[in-house]
Amino acid sequence: MKKTLLYIHGYGSDHNSRKFLDLKNYFGQEYTYHCLEWMVESDIKYLLRLALKKCENISQLAIIGDSTGANLAYQLRELRKVPADQLILLSPLLDITARLRDIPFLKAFEDQLIKITKPQNALIIASREDEVINQTGIFNQANNQFVLHEVKDGHRLEKFQEYLPVIKNYLSK
Repeated sequence: MKKTLLYIHGYGSDHNSRKFLDLKNYFGQEYTYHCLEWMVESDIKYLLRLALKKCENISQLAIIGDSTGANLAYQLRELRKVPADQLILLSPLLDITARLRDIPFLKAFEDQLIKITKPQNALIIASREDEVINQTGIFNQANNQFVLHEVKDGHRLEKFQEYLPVIKNYLSK
């Protein structure tokens, strides 16, 4: 049975995200691919319930979330409660107050994001040089319960293709 990969893009992106296309090109036929589309006007709770329903017969799901999409990916994984699911967070927005840029989010959207102080059971790819989100909280965690892959890159992870083997290694466990 083919594995399933669900990608949740970041703010202002969509299913044509460079990272999503890179994942599909790198993994090829190994996965069935889906992208959760959202905008700041979206009812995130509804979209997460819809994704939950669509994925209910999937026994193992690889969920990859980018930036703000990482917050949504974490929420979805917590809602699914399937131990075999794997979670990868790219330049994650785990705390709305850690944003370094004043990117306009609707208050209703902000209210749908959760504060994740101690992420667990995930691969996190992040940079101390992230110019959009202060990632200090991730790097300063003692006894972290996640795998951290520190990169020398910006928020957009321009060198993302270099990190694909790290993702493959994590997903193969």
